[in-house]
Amino acid sequence: MTNPASNKPMTPFTANPFIFIFSVVLLVAVLGYYAWGAVDHLGLTQQQASATVVDKHYNPPGETYRTTIAAGRAWTQADPTPDTHVLALDVAGQEPTVAIVGKDLYDALQPGDKVNVRMHRTRLTRRLEVTDVTR
Repeated sequence: MTNPASNKPMTPFTANPFIFIFSVVLLVAVLGYYAWGAVDHLGLTQQQASATVVDKHYNPPGETYRTTIAAGRAWTQADPTPDTHVLALDVAGQEPTVAIVGKDLYDALQPGDKVNVRMHRTRLTRRLEVTDVTR
């Protein structure tokens, strides 16, 4: 196919340069996002530490909603969300963090109790992430 104005072959860039450039920028942004996450989280060494339970929080089960367009009509669909048992922790005097635990451990612990945690610190954002909590 040729460009009628110049008799040159039409390429994706000459047909609509905005869409071509936008697609490239979007692709670079998505790849950059996943590269950032991989560098920040992959291959971190786990550390053991002692922590103190500062607070407990229970999130009951619920629903979240999403809208899907099908055959030109909007359909609202409900997705169930599970309950979560969250502990706020003070890990060895570092910044406070949270951990999601099972119901049995949640019920057994009270604020002020000492627990053992397995954790790591992310590379780029330097966030403290607790991966396991035991008594």
